Amino acid sequence: MIRKSLFLLAAALLAVNTACTGSERAAGDLSRQKAGEENQVELVLYSTAATSEEEVRLKFSDPIEKQFPHVKIKYIRKDKGTNIEELIAAGQTFDLYYESVAFFNTVKTYQLAYDMSGLMKKSNLDLSAFEPTMIDYARAMSGGQAIYGLPVWSQNVVLFYNKDIFDKFGLPYPTNGMTWDELGELAKQLTRTDAGKQYLGFAASPAHMLRANQFSATFLDPKTDQPTINTSDSWKQIYETYYIRPASDPGYKHAMAGLKNKLPYKDPFLKDRNLAMFAYLSDLDWAASGAEGLNWDIAALPVFKELPGIGSSAYPFYWGITEQSKHKDEAMEVIKFLTGKEYQTQQARSGTMTTLNDEGIKRQFGQDSKHKDKNLEAVFFNSYAKLPSKSQYENDAQKAYEEAVHEGALGATDINTLFRKIEETAAKAVDAVKAKK
Repeated sequence: MIRKSLFLLAAALLAVNTACTGSERAAGDLSRQKAGEENQVELVLYSTAATSEEEVRLKFSDPIEKQFPHVKIKYIRKDKGTNIEELIAAGQTFDLYYESVAFFNTVKTYQLAYDMSGLMKKSNLDLSAFEPTMIDYARAMSGGQAIYGLPVWSQNVVLFYNKDIFDKFGLPYPTNGMTWDELGELAKQLTRTDAGKQYLGFAASPAHMLRANQFSATFLDPKTDQPTINTSDSWKQIYETYYIRPASDPGYKHAMAGLKNKLPYKDPFLKDRNLAMFAYLSDLDWAASGAEGLNWDIAALPVFKELPGIGSSAYPFYWGITEQSKHKDEAMEVIKFLTGKEYQTQQARSGTMTTLNDEGIKRQFGQDSKHKDKNLEAVFFNSYAKLPSKSQYENDAQKAYEEAVHEGALGATDINTLFRKIEETAAKAVDAVKAKK
């Protein structure tokens, strides 16, 4: 009887102990689960570029969250009610911000700028791996030694051309390494009327060619904020080469009249298909979108004789951690991943230009894209022009320079008068912005 009682007591104690152990284990599992939930980090991403949610998800969010399972990217798309002024006024904070070359002015204007130098050192991020012009620009625009942003992807300007127009008139296709004089002669032969249809030899995107010009000329002096149109000798050559000479044919000017006195842009190349050559950003997808059956290819941007081998400047997109972020370490790891060799290689193969100074990655450009049969060597054929330091009012002055290219191409105003007009209009635009501050 005593033995039976002892046995029952032991069994009861064991049951109690087992129950306690199970409860403690369950409590421990729950604690770990809660700790895991607490380790989840949401990083808010914003850009004035208004990139679509789908593109951000495929290009950034999915790869980032796969690499860092504890990170969740919350992307806020620029739209009505979500421009940067409205969001900041409403108290919205961002962890990560990206934009093209205007990145540095934006982050300084809205007090988002944060020097990532310390975190870069902590995470062993090697700046020498990047294209030098992009890092030099980042340093210059961040005040010298600071780094507010790092380039994640880039574009430059290349020459798109319609092969069918060249075939129609029996002319050779543009080639890598051409000079602007050679392109000018080719454009003259292609600006002609055939069977009642006006063909145009060449046009250049006003905004992109001006901003990324091969002479690295800026709209404003970065020290004085004054227009440089009459103080920099290169502007005359830029306007004459890119815009005025190609439009000198009367038939070209007549075609401009039909375009509301504007130079031809995307539609004459993609839709009307009467524009033989078009200098535009190296985003190859735009040529394929809405242009089914267009027989196109690319060549490197022609070069000036005095600037051999120099193409446009880069058009990089910089990512930075914001001053307001409470998750700077995690944000730094994200940027390090996006600028790392593995991610950069994958993106290059899909057709996105790398920002790394890595010939092996450059050679893989576009190999997994639908454009792999194009002359992809053209994209990296030229060296980048220097990205110059810019005034914080550079964008405000751009409109004056950009609108004048059409007037110059029409030839209604001599170039000296045109340049005085640009100078006055740009100066007024800058003064107006300054007066609001």
